[in-house]
Amino acid sequence: MTALYLTEPGTKVHYKNQTFTIKKNQTYTCRLSELELLVILPGVQLTDAVISALLDQGIEAIFLRQDGQFRGRLQASFASNPLIRLAQYRTVETSFGLAFAQKFAYGKIRNQRALLQIKNRATKGKIAQLSESIDTINVYQLQLKNIDKPRTRDELMGIEGISARSYYQALQHFFPPHWQFNGRNRRPPKDPINALLSWGYGVLLARIFAVCVKAGLDPYLGFFHSIQPYRPNLVLDLMEEFRPILVDYAVISLIQSQMLDIADFQPSSDGQGIWLSVTAKKLLLRELEERMNQYLLYPPQNRKLKLNQIFLEQARMLARCLLESSLDYEPFFIK
Repeated sequence: MTALYLTEPGTKVHYKNQTFTIKKNQTYTCRLSELELLVILPGVQLTDAVISALLDQGIEAIFLRQDGQFRGRLQASFASNPLIRLAQYRTVETSFGLAFAQKFAYGKIRNQRALLQIKNRATKGKIAQLSESIDTINVYQLQLKNIDKPRTRDELMGIEGISARSYYQALQHFFPPHWQFNGRNRRPPKDPINALLSWGYGVLLARIFAVCVKAGLDPYLGFFHSIQPYRPNLVLDLMEEFRPILVDYAVISLIQSQMLDIADFQPSSDGQGIWLSVTAKKLLLRELEERMNQYLLYPPQNRKLKLNQIFLEQARMLARCLLESSLDYEPFFIK
């Protein structure tokens, strides 16, 4: 999937002859035939002609807030299979649906543990907190592996919450001390690492939203995150297994590359949180895109696919399972 990210306030986008022209300090062009997804932050201006072209060509446009949180979307009519959505609606609030929720939670914490193990191997197990977190997460991972008796949603949320706290506390060992990362905080993020994570999760949400629609699923009706209003619950479900292996991985790589500095961040307009500068956004987007274009082995098809292709295949697998009343959905794991 080819995505265009419009992140700088004051950017203006025009349309002519099947081409978008993007103007800020410099002028860029993008052919519509090359574009499948547009991600837009506040302060970007789209002309009426641009909006019409997006609708006519069926190009998904996702709007994010300044901190990377989902804001809304623009989408034209699209081909869909009503049977998939009917199956999805029937499955919510059933033990079958809870089994899917358990698989999503299992995929997330297993990949969190795998990411921590990379650092643990590099340090030869000498960081006690890191080893303890890996052991703690493994206990809960094993509890979620068996779906013969699915856990309740409250139980799943509790397990996911405990595992997440342990994971993010251990994640601080990936970053130099001057970055002052001591665990996850958000709404708003209060330090640069959390600002990068929040913004990266927003980008991931945009990509998973697009593949949910493409696979014929209802993005708003989930199984783990269930049916909270005004929230793309299924997107949040399918994101879970990819958060550690895309966003967390990219943020770690970016910080360890030493290409970013504390000066590349700024206080939010209300002074309550931290925002990314234009430079930080560009560098993070580049890191995310490089990761999404990496080829990884996709076991269900026994071949290598780009990570952004795996997003779509996972959404399609879920749609097939819903249609067939099958629990054959398996999260995508790294080792």
